Formats: sequence, structure tokens, C-alpha cells
Amino acid sequence: MMSKTVVHIRPIAETDVARLERRFPQGGVAKHAERFVRQQRGDATYLIAWHKGHPVGHALLNYGGSRDEHVAKQSKFACPDLEDLFVLAERRSQGIGSQLVAFAERLASEHGYSYLGISVAAEANDAARRLYEHLGYRDAHFGEYLERGEYVDLEGQRHTWEELCIYLIKDLGRADVPEK
Repeated sequence: MMSKTVVHIRPIAETDVARLERRFPQGGVAKHAERFVRQQRGDATYLIAWHKGHPVGHALLNYGGSRDEHVAKQSKFACPDLEDLFVLAERRSQGIGSQLVAFAERLASEHGYSYLGISVAAEANDAARRLYEHLGYRDAHFGEYLERGEYVDLEGQRHTWEELCIYLIKDLGRADVPEK
């Protein structure tokens, strides 16, 4: 593991949108602008991790919970969802993802929530799952489900994606999952 990189994390500002579109083109041209609008409405907070003045990661905290139907219909309590946690490949394993998660947990708690949830690939992203479990996230026992999405890239090409996922939840007070 590389040494920990301390980052400054803050919600997206309108002046960040164009820069983020260039730095993080994954997900399409309108992704960052749409997230800024959601943040302005109070539906979410789009967290950006900065190192030496450059964005190195991001995560979207959805206060309304997961927008995935499979997860939403099984949730029995208010649980914001941490979506699209991303750190630049050359910056991974430096503690940036952990710092983004910790910041999101503090925000969720400050907004009065007792739990935070996150979707993770069931098979393809072992490193992320190990990180989340190390941070206290546990399987919500919703079963595997397929997440799907689409976006238009910077060249105007439409892309679709799908990923088999499981849902993890953390009790922000006790670090365990509530019994069903």
C-alpha cells in the first residue's frame, strides 16, 4: 500500500463543472452538471477530492437513497446512498476513497441519518468491497441485482453498461447492519 495522500474534500461548486468534465469524462458530458443541479436542489451532495489544486476523486451522496429499484423496494428505513465513488487509477490505494467515504458518513449523520448504503460489484471489484467492509459496511442481504445505465461520451457516442452488484449498509452509530 502506498502512503496516505491527504486530500481536501468539498461539495462541487458551479465553477468546477467544466474542469471535472475534462478530468473525469467517464459517465458522459452532462454528469457533473447534473450532479451540481441535484446538489442545488438539496437532493444530493457531490463530493470532490482535491490534491494540490487538482481533482483526484469524487462520490455522490444521494439523500433519497438508492435509485435502483431492487434496493429501494427492499430498504426498510431511511438510508442515503453513496454512488459512484471514484478515484483516479494513479491515486488509488492512497486513502483517498476512505477519506471520501468518511466525509460522506459525516454529512449523512449531520443530516440526521443513521445509516449509509453503497452498491458494489458482486465479483469484479474486490478491492472496493474489501475497502467498504474494512470501513464497517456489511451485506444488506438484498441479494445480487443488475445495475444498468447509459451515457453519452465527449465525442457524442452513446454507451450502455451493466454490472452485477450487491448492496452494503453501515450503521453510522454501531457499524452493523440492522436485523430484518
